[in-house]
Amino acid sequence: MQHSLTYYKKVHDTLRPLAKVWLRTLFRLEKPVAETLPDHFLLISNHVTNFDAFIISVLTKRQMFFVATEHIFSLGLASKVITGLMAPIPRPKGGQAAGAVMEILRTLKDGGSVGLFAEGNCSWDGLSAEFASSTGKMVRASGAALVTCRIEGGYFAFPRWAYKGRKGPVGLRITGIWEPEELKKMKPADINKLIEEGIREDAYETRERKGARYPGSHLAEGLENALLVCPRCHGFDTLTSSGNRFSCRCGLEGTLDETGCLHMKDSDFKTIKDWNRWQIRYLAELPPQDLPIAKDPAMKLLKIDGHQRLQTAAGDLRMDAQTLSLGDFTVPVQDILSLDVRLRGTVSFLTRDGEYYEIKPQQKKGRYHGRKYQLLYRSLQGKNL
Repeated sequence: MQHSLTYYKKVHDTLRPLAKVWLRTLFRLEKPVAETLPDHFLLISNHVTNFDAFIISVLTKRQMFFVATEHIFSLGLASKVITGLMAPIPRPKGGQAAGAVMEILRTLKDGGSVGLFAEGNCSWDGLSAEFASSTGKMVRASGAALVTCRIEGGYFAFPRWAYKGRKGPVGLRITGIWEPEELKKMKPADINKLIEEGIREDAYETRERKGARYPGSHLAEGLENALLVCPRCHGFDTLTSSGNRFSCRCGLEGTLDETGCLHMKDSDFKTIKDWNRWQIRYLAELPPQDLPIAKDPAMKLLKIDGHQRLQTAAGDLRMDAQTLSLGDFTVPVQDILSLDVRLRGTVSFLTRDGEYYEIKPQQKKGRYHGRKYQLLYRSLQGKNL
């Protein structure tokens, strides 16, 4: 923290009404939560949109320091404004989390409240993801109250894979509050179970229960960022989308409606979560030599050093079961310790020698479907490379 807790609380109270107005231009924001929260706490939530921190701050009416991924601190002037007003806690994606944990514990000890998205990434298909098993241990050691909550409706209002949002209901449900005295009596595994139950979300089940709809004229645009394997021809990265429609070059065609449901003649998949489950299973069952090759032209490789990004290579990007290469840079897949994607699919990876990289298009407004590299990498984990 660069300033006092009083300073950040005044900033929050000043900016909250403006943030509320802004969010209402994007979503049908539901009423603020009614529960009384502790004086200071560690709040853990599911993660469904890039607006989640603002949604939580507005609907809880409470100031807190959110844990943010490294790229937030590499945006030049914007980063200076964000850090000056909100002081997010940096968490390197793919790197060591020890520094972030220490800063979380220090902030809580000083009387501040912290917001954490334990999953680390927004959901691709509306289902909650796993989180680090060490989370329960950190919560127990924090000496602070634990608050679990669930953002509902956010996945359909602005899916991670989409280029445009849609006007539908988004709300926040507080699912549990535990005082430090209760947490000290629990084992870390038991705390993890509380967190898992507290943030677990199936967007499709919630939408159906509430009867909510999310209308728009660009509902399917960007779907190819999430769905990479065609269920008809098994083509890899062959999907395109426009408006509410999507198609594959093999002839597969379909639409996505305002309930988030798929309509296709050549496939039985009715939801994005079903299609996503299938493509993950399909790739996992292929032997390494039969896995598809992921590639994109005109890319650049940035080496991340602190909050600086230095270009180290440029050219065609290619990844198969053995290597990832970009221009004159090559690394064996077995030497990649982790490979993640942020936002709609910007690839970042950590190598065995401790180097951290990010891949971006050479053109400023260029796009690529980075999730295909993550799907390929994860399908190779546990296989003999």
